[in-house]
Amino acid sequence: MLERMKSILHKPMSLRRPRQERGFTLVEIMVVIAIIGLIAVVGLPMMARSVVRARILSQVGVLKQAVAMARIRALKQGGGVAVRFLTTNAAREGGEVIAWVDGDGDGSYGPPTEILVGRWPVKDNVILKPDPANALFVLGGTARGILFMANGAAAVRESGSVGVGQGAIVVSDRHQNDVRLLILGGTGTVVQEMWDAESGVWSKEMRFWRY
Repeated sequence: MLERMKSILHKPMSLRRPRQERGFTLVEIMVVIAIIGLIAVVGLPMMARSVVRARILSQVGVLKQAVAMARIRALKQGGGVAVRFLTTNAAREGGEVIAWVDGDGDGSYGPPTEILVGRWPVKDNVILKPDPANALFVLGGTARGILFMANGAAAVRESGSVGVGQGAIVVSDRHQNDVRLLILGGTGTVVQEMWDAESGVWSKEMRFWRY
């Protein structure tokens, strides 16, 4: 027996019986395909919904940042700082929001004499639109936005009264998801609300998404 084992161990590699490799069976392959399909069916719609929510909420964050930066600049500058959301009192897809030090008080951005505070892009699939119940302050020409004063109060309403009332801009998309940003004239605080289509009211709960 020992001699036989020695003869096997010393046998050239080419003469040894090759070990058979076991492949996947058809059943195993079908199970893997079924699992991948299940993940796709469940995961892709969830991913698409996440993209819809992220697109709107990220744009909301950008607009809040624009308002905050404009107010800070007005307090530091000791003068008026304008934020333009809309070039006309109508819905607009894409474009940009712009803020500047309104040195001559005409509500229009005129470089190089007026100092730019910032530009914030609006995504191509995002729509900015006015809120008729809270029409924004009229800047130069037909533009709509807000105007911060040196004390941090703002003209936000169409009437032009400083530090009084509220104005609003609505962030929307092609699925008709509407998020409203109410800007308070006294403090420049931004209140975020979402449209509840079933109840027909604005709500502070961000859960009324449509896909």
